[in-house]
Amino acid sequence: MASPGDDRDRVLPGSFIHSARREQLVRSAIAVIAELGAERASVVRIARHAGVSRGVVAYHFRDLADLHGAVVREVYRLGGEQLHKPVAEAATPREALLTFVADSVDFYTEFPEHIAALSEIFAAARRARDSTEQHQHEADNVVTMLRAGQAAGQFRAFDASVMARIVRGVLDSAIAALGDNTIDVALLRAELVTAVDAMTAADTNPST
Repeated sequence: MASPGDDRDRVLPGSFIHSARREQLVRSAIAVIAELGAERASVVRIARHAGVSRGVVAYHFRDLADLHGAVVREVYRLGGEQLHKPVAEAATPREALLTFVADSVDFYTEFPEHIAALSEIFAAARRARDSTEQHQHEADNVVTMLRAGQAAGQFRAFDASVMARIVRGVLDSAIAALGDNTIDVALLRAELVTAVDAMTAADTNPST
């Protein structure tokens, strides 16, 4: 049950105050999950980090799974915000794919807590990454890039859905590698771009 002091959160959903509180709780969830893991990041610990009572969290989120879902949506939203423009502005499908790979590494580097929290949530047995709408949307976008590149003669013949999974695996390896603080990020970024280019390139890659 919420404490009397929680009445300040009894505001209309969609209002500025309501949205700001939810954002605060999601930020706290990201920090606590990244530090402790999804299994140990309880509602009580997240509330304590946010400086509110457990009742405030319960008012804004049905349960811990609902809060995890909000974290997933926020990380993908932020990733989309960071990557959409440079990928969309790429001159060719090949350039778009390689920009997606390079800028994904930059995103992981800039927002390590977000990526750690997302990885922890997906590692929990009760949540499969492939089942989320956000992950599927990202995968579909990669498939679209790959098929466009094939149509333009920039990519070799392959199954675009399978290759999209391979590209995802390459990016997952980057997330794992970035856990090593001694890694040369610029070198990692360059090698991943080269690897994806080599996997997908046609025998002769046209410039347009």
